Amino acid sequence: MNVQSLHFVRKSTYTKVSKDKVVQLKYALFDNDDRILEYRDDLTYLHGGYGGAFPKIEKSLEGLEIGMKCEVKLTPQEGFGVFNPFLVITEPLTHLPPEAEQIGMLLDGESPTGEVVKFMVTKVENGMVTVDGNHPYAGKTVKFVFEVADIRSATPKELELGSALKKKSQLI
Repeated sequence: MNVQSLHFVRKSTYTKVSKDKVVQLKYALFDNDDRILEYRDDLTYLHGGYGGAFPKIEKSLEGLEIGMKCEVKLTPQEGFGVFNPFLVITEPLTHLPPEAEQIGMLLDGESPTGEVVKFMVTKVENGMVTVDGNHPYAGKTVKFVFEVADIRSATPKELELGSALKKKSQLI
């Protein structure tokens, strides 16, 4: 190679994770014993306090560039919440919709204040159904390992909504 054929190229979308940026992440989630709980390569959120990521995660990602990685450990209070035994309810199947017969089904419940709570059917036995309104990782300390896959500026519509839109047709 001679010097005349050498060209330096700029990164066309070079940027850092910061407020009002849409960030796409790859991540692996581990329990406290380093067993993998899940993996995704397409998590997209609007960075900057919009509620798309836990605050400790946003703080850890701040300033990272595409291709950079970080690890974040979350206690139940910092992440998926403390396990609430009052959100585990057993009722006769006759009191629940027909889809409650299938383990893993999600049902909408309504709190006394009118808030919708998602419950998962965890047990069906002898005409009784147990549902759980806790997040599946509630009460667990977890570790995320992130890699920043992409960063772009948020559109005016995303800023108005306070969340990232994934499909190009949604961005307008």
